[in-house]
Amino acid sequence: MSYAELRAKSNFSFLTGASHPEELVQQAITQGLKGIAVTDMDGVYGMPRGYKIAKDSPGIKYLVGAEFVCVDHDNITVLAQTRAAYGKICQLLTQAKQGCEKGKTHLEFSKFTEALGGANSKELFILPRISKTSRVAELKEAFNDKLYLPLTVYLDGNDKKRVAEILELSQKYSAPYVATNDVEYHVKERKVLQDVLVSIREGKSLQEVGFKLQPNAERYIKSPEQMQALYKDFPGALERTLEIADACSFCPSELRYRYPSEWIPEGYDAQGYLEHLVWNCVPDRYPNGMSEKVRAQLMHELQLIKELKFADYFLTIYDIVEFAKKRDILCQGRGSAANSTVCFVIGITAIDPIQMDLLFERFISVERGEPPDIDIDFEHERREEVLQYIYEKYGRHRAAMVSAVVTYRRRSAFREVCKAFGVPVGTLSAKKVERDFDEISKDLPEPEKLREQIDRVADEIHGFPRHLSIHSGGFTLSADPITDIVPVEPARMDGRTIIQWDKYDLDTLGLIKVDVLSLGMLSCLQKALKLTGKKLYEIPQDDKATYEMIQNRDTVGVFQIESRAQMSMLGRLKPANFYDLVIEVAIVRPGPIVGNMIHPYLKRRRGLEQITYPNEVVKRVLGKTLGVPLFQEQIMRLAIELADFTPGEADVLRKSINAWRSSAPIGVMAERLKRGLLNNGMTEEFAKQIFEQIQGFSHYGFPESHSASFALLAYASSYLKRHHPAEFACSLVNSQPMGFYRNDTILYDAMRNGVRVLPVSVVHSEWDCVMAGPSTIRLGFRLVSGLSKKEVNLLMEERKLARFRGLGDFVRRSKIKKDVMHRIALAGRFEEFHWETREALWALLEYQNLFKKEEESQLSFFNDMEYIPTPVTQSSFADMDSFEKIQNDYGAFSVSTHGHPMQELRRSVNLPKATSRTLLGSKSKSRIRVAGLVLIRQKPPTAKGVCFATLEDEFGFMDIILWKKNFDKYKEVFLNHCFIIVSGEVQKDENTVSLLVDKVEPVWQTANLDQTPLPLEPHQYFY
Repeated sequence: MSYAELRAKSNFSFLTGASHPEELVQQAITQGLKGIAVTDMDGVYGMPRGYKIAKDSPGIKYLVGAEFVCVDHDNITVLAQTRAAYGKICQLLTQAKQGCEKGKTHLEFSKFTEALGGANSKELFILPRISKTSRVAELKEAFNDKLYLPLTVYLDGNDKKRVAEILELSQKYSAPYVATNDVEYHVKERKVLQDVLVSIREGKSLQEVGFKLQPNAERYIKSPEQMQALYKDFPGALERTLEIADACSFCPSELRYRYPSEWIPEGYDAQGYLEHLVWNCVPDRYPNGMSEKVRAQLMHELQLIKELKFADYFLTIYDIVEFAKKRDILCQGRGSAANSTVCFVIGITAIDPIQMDLLFERFISVERGEPPDIDIDFEHERREEVLQYIYEKYGRHRAAMVSAVVTYRRRSAFREVCKAFGVPVGTLSAKKVERDFDEISKDLPEPEKLREQIDRVADEIHGFPRHLSIHSGGFTLSADPITDIVPVEPARMDGRTIIQWDKYDLDTLGLIKVDVLSLGMLSCLQKALKLTGKKLYEIPQDDKATYEMIQNRDTVGVFQIESRAQMSMLGRLKPANFYDLVIEVAIVRPGPIVGNMIHPYLKRRRGLEQITYPNEVVKRVLGKTLGVPLFQEQIMRLAIELADFTPGEADVLRKSINAWRSSAPIGVMAERLKRGLLNNGMTEEFAKQIFEQIQGFSHYGFPESHSASFALLAYASSYLKRHHPAEFACSLVNSQPMGFYRNDTILYDAMRNGVRVLPVSVVHSEWDCVMAGPSTIRLGFRLVSGLSKKEVNLLMEERKLARFRGLGDFVRRSKIKKDVMHRIALAGRFEEFHWETREALWALLEYQNLFKKEEESQLSFFNDMEYIPTPVTQSSFADMDSFEKIQNDYGAFSVSTHGHPMQELRRSVNLPKATSRTLLGSKSKSRIRVAGLVLIRQKPPTAKGVCFATLEDEFGFMDIILWKKNFDKYKEVFLNHCFIIVSGEVQKDENTVSLLVDKVEPVWQTANLDQTPLPLEPHQYFY
């Protein structure tokens, strides 16, 4: 005798269920169950994840439902018998969340019975929790023979009484009872974890949470034999679970989108209109005529799109892109979509796949069995216009954003578990709790055993969902109400609604999403283009001066190639054309590093290693990357041309490679590739070499099409930086936050490139930085620390009404906060009103005091006269030195127009005479001692403990490297100071110069960063 479990909560019943949906379904299969229903509270969050396991296991029936939480009744589990019934469940879950704060629901029992009862109940099964307050009579009236009373033997000492009540109600209302173990974890060993989750939910320690915890560990998935023993005295209880499971015909595979099509012109279906657009747009992309190769490729793609019924998806993306273009919003498609000639022709992407010889099946294939993924980047400051267009065009009932599941990370899990076990963590951060655990727990009994237990539970909770967030840009659209497919709920951000699934869930169900993403560099480019009067397409290709700048690693602020690692590679690779830039964008990634592809490529590029190809096919596929497979598409082509793969099978191979890890065996498809290479005459040595290199693809890497899309933006931003440095820097600062560097780094770099930077002016500045003449930037109020745009708008309105007559008039009319005003005064910005810095501060305090009294007395002390406080005598204040001026500038604006801090430090502190210029001119292997400001610290996961950092002085940048032993030795100084002195050995490789550091000293002898005269926190990327 078998049975089907009809009530099982996963960890998407947040802080209640203690197992992943996949674990529940896999355990049900292992235990020999005939079926299982994942029924999470107020949602179908975990449904796709359980289905992913069940769909490959024909022996088990996967039931779909949810447990509704009512405000005036015990929870009620509902199972969907049909597709229509599932839609009703989703609609009611959506209604229950409308108007509630994120993560909450409000559902009254009467609304529940009204929505699902009566005629609507024919294709549902209802399993209510039973207590003394349960309204079984009303449930029977509403749901009739669809009402079943769940009978659970909890073995908690209360079964006899509870079972008697259920049997009585069953007989009284002719409502059959049915067996269920009310599952909350897949194996009994998860009981400790479940207790911890309850502790976290209740905000109390395990000792304090009391009767909220279950008394035993019985709510796991039991075997049919165990259930038979428990329910031997209840005839029919197990059989009814199978009857219900058999009656539930709904399968998640029935879920299908119908894309909105009402905007397609009359006389066309989706495929016909797409083909019409493609052939009409061809002359724009190929003004000199279309080659036969282009025509054949378009025909091939259109046929595949027709076969897979994806035309509406392409049209939806096309419509969104066209809206952006009409609004002059810069946008560009990227990712694998750039492999599509159709996408290129209709203007979704900017890369010509034919010219670059890209592989379409990297984007779509029959064998892939999942929808395509088109990512579109829009200006980050104007993406909201695009989102609102989608909402307005399709309606919120047909458009919602995809969720992102925020999970417990190891460190945050550790902190939460510590709290549950009574460790006094207080307000300490997760990082400090983990680091200082021994000290924090020293007064607790057996702290070592406690740490072991906490670590074990924290490892289990790692990866559990915490809550839903908004995906960075994924949208779902439907011709029918989206709530027929998935519940929609409010997000924390006003005006946003999200579905209960993330992008991986959509992939599992074969549903399509539209990715409307934001990219800060597009905002920057648009602003810079407007300042220069250029259009993006007017930027000349292959500009020699631009590539010289790139080769010299002068790429601060440039898209994708501005990081320390990218700059280091630029000096070695020395890109001289666009495809070099494509390689540059792709090569500094974990994939090529782990796959040991970088050094062979660079050696061959420099002529230090001979390039040999086993045959002409390999040469054709790998020739442009000198025999090194840098891109996944190249492996796909080798599989097609040398191992008898179809293009679709080659894409399956790509996905299987992505799933590898260095410790895991290669998959079936990879073995087939190896056999195919050997059968087609490749040597064992060649096959082994290829496999060692493509092993790196299991780590993060870019497809060639994606690299090409990004390389376009890298080149455009490089061109603007080289030929219009002031406009580019101005636009870059105005587009913050974005990129790799702070504003001060961007502006000092611009100054070194001949740009004049004028300080913030209370008389002339606007919110944004502006061009104040040829190669001259006037800083904007956006740089003033603590000053809001609303305050600046009010200030500018006052300035338009009448100029400020003096400091007093400015103080009275500007309405700027006191602390901000004081920082502006200390930064000398009231010199425009003829006040010296310290005098201005004292005058400011007097004005503010006067205006406070004026407001309190409702009298004006000087009406239209400009009151001037009595000047303090000159002898009262000493003049500020240059470094003090820089300090005050940083306090107000986080940058100084008085010069770089290092420039002034050299005059007041005993620093090494060597500078970044000296380092660049030093011989390889020579020793040097230099000082600088730490901008960035990095410890990549592939670097095995090596730390990289970028230092800056008044002349430029310095790359430094600390081996693990030296990092550990100087860690306290290195991490607690931003101005440091380093000593080490110079390393040179082509145009790349770095310093291998073996000693680190602080410029100031202080305990930590905050105690230094100028505490500038570096960006830190530690993994």
